[in-house]
Parts: sequence; C-alpha cells; structure tokens
Amino acid sequence: MPAIFKIRSRLRTLLSPAVTKIELAGLVAWMVVLSIDPKTTLDLSNITITIFLFLVWHIHRKTASFSIWRVLGGVYVLLLSLGFGNVVATHVELRVFTLPLAVIIVLSSAILFIAVQDYLLSAALVWAVMWPSLDLNLYTGLRAYLGIFSIASISIGFILSFTYLRSMRSILMRESEFRTLAETDFLTCILNRRAFMDTFQRALTEGCSGYFIMLDIDNFKQKNDQYGHDVGDKILCSMAACLKLTPGSHSVGRIGGEEFGVLLLGDNNVVAHEYAMKLLANIRGSVLHPHQYTCSAGIAQFSANSDMSAVLKCADSNMYKAKHDGKDRVFQNGERVVPLLRTTT
Repeated sequence: MPAIFKIRSRLRTLLSPAVTKIELAGLVAWMVVLSIDPKTTLDLSNITITIFLFLVWHIHRKTASFSIWRVLGGVYVLLLSLGFGNVVATHVELRVFTLPLAVIIVLSSAILFIAVQDYLLSAALVWAVMWPSLDLNLYTGLRAYLGIFSIASISIGFILSFTYLRSMRSILMRESEFRTLAETDFLTCILNRRAFMDTFQRALTEGCSGYFIMLDIDNFKQKNDQYGHDVGDKILCSMAACLKLTPGSHSVGRIGGEEFGVLLLGDNNVVAHEYAMKLLANIRGSVLHPHQYTCSAGIAQFSANSDMSAVLKCADSNMYKAKHDGKDRVFQNGERVVPLLRTTT
C-alpha cells in the first residue's frame, strides 16, 4: 500500500476524536439556541436541520470509509451554517451576531478537514450561507472592515489547517518510514520474522485457512564459506526475489538466516503443491553457475482454529524430511509432493 494512503488512514484515526468533540460542541450550541425560544425556532426547517445534524454526526464518527468521512465534515459545517443562518434571518434582532458567528464557524471548522482544499471550500460556503443574514446597515461606512473580517477568518483558518496538517503528515511520514524499517529485513527487503509472524497471526485471528510453507536454502553455509559472504548475500536476495515474483502467495518473509516463510490462503492442496513446485523451479534457475542453489520446503496446512506454533513445527518437520530425502524437495504430511502429470488430449 502506498505510504500516502497509510498516512491518510492514520491521519483520520488521529483527527477523529477531536472532530467528534468539535461537532458535538456545535450540536450543543445549536440545541441551546433552539431551546431559548422554542415557539419561534422549532419550525419544520430547523427540526429537519437538527435531525440531519445528528445523523451526520453519528455517521461521521462511525463510518469506515475515508471518502465518506471526508465529505461529511463539509456537510456538517454546511448544515450548521444553514441552521444558524435560518435562526438569524427570522429574528432581526439577532443579526448583530451574524458576523462573529460566521467567524467562529469558519475558524472552528479548520480542524474538521483532512485536506486544506476541503476547508477552503467549506469556509466559502459558510460565508455564502451567512452573508444574506448580515444587516449591512450596521456597517455603513465600515464595509471594508467587514470584508477584512471575512478574508481574515478564512486566512487564519487556512494557516491553522495547513500548518497543522503539514506537521501531522511530516510526523506520520517519519513514523511510516520507521515502521517499514522495523518490519522489513534489511538485506532482502521482504518482511522480517516478527512482521511475518504478525501477518500469520492476523490471518488466523481473521478466520483464514491456508498453507504455511517453510523453505531453507540447501547447503547455504558451504556456498557462503566457499564463495564468500557477498555471494551468500546475492543468493539470499535472489531467494527473496523469487518469493516476491512467484504469484499466488498472501505473504512472504525471511524468518531466519537462510530460512523463509510463505503464506498461501485457501484450502486446495493442488494449488498449494503447484505453487511450491513452481517456486522451487524458479529458485533452481535464478542464479547462474557456479553459484546456483536449490531449496527444500515443508508445507503445513492451517485453519482458523490452528495453533501457530504447532503449524510452524509441522512445516519445519516436513522441511527437514525434504532435506534428508535428497534436498530440492517439497514435503507435506511426511510425504514427498510430486509434480502432477498433465495429460494432453
């Protein structure tokens, strides 16, 4: 997953509690305004706005969709502006509060948005909604200042939103980089043991079934000693490349010095066997003479109720049976997996 999408998700997670509280504060303020003079404020339009405000607030804090979450922030601000604008429009004596009310809404909404352009659009809509409620006679000869207040509120909110979001993105980018480094094997650039096992455990927790394949490079120590660590590193990187390029796996990782793991999801033995045989064939031809190498593999099937330690032991046992049987083999349930003979018609 690209880093920007991971950051979006994290940013939303971090902002959601504050957004929920700010929207709740706006709802409380709206309900207080309605309760002051309910005979004149509780008309059909205000009741409808109230229902939609509560609905938007509820969905906004519950939705799992990033796009919906992003849109609902603007919808909430627009509904709140329409509500206050409607109350002010029907109570002439309240028009003196339109300017500070608009400024408050514009500034307080700066935290509600995950993108600056969303904030700017929302701020413009707030002023468009609230402007007709302004009593321009109160600002005779002072309309230039009125314009300054409008522009200043948007500008201050823009600076707050831009600076805050940029700082958060910078922190989260760094966090994402550190997380990637913590989960990635430095040499082979695939998952390290901890990250791979976390992925395996998550698959079990989510009720997945499938196959775990443990692989060990044959005679790796001899290759390393004979040709040097640079060739050993080349073999390890070649192994990782084969794991990444062979289609069909759910996750791959380096789980030891020359040991690697693969997760396959599903419950089809034939598919698992074909994958393992294809992987070993790719490994066999991945490095030219005299540094060519082979791999031995052990397969263990798992289900949602499986114990991960037991699955690992089973795969490890099968892998060592493959070693003792002559290497460059695949074993499952203590028996060698042989290629299927395909008939032609």
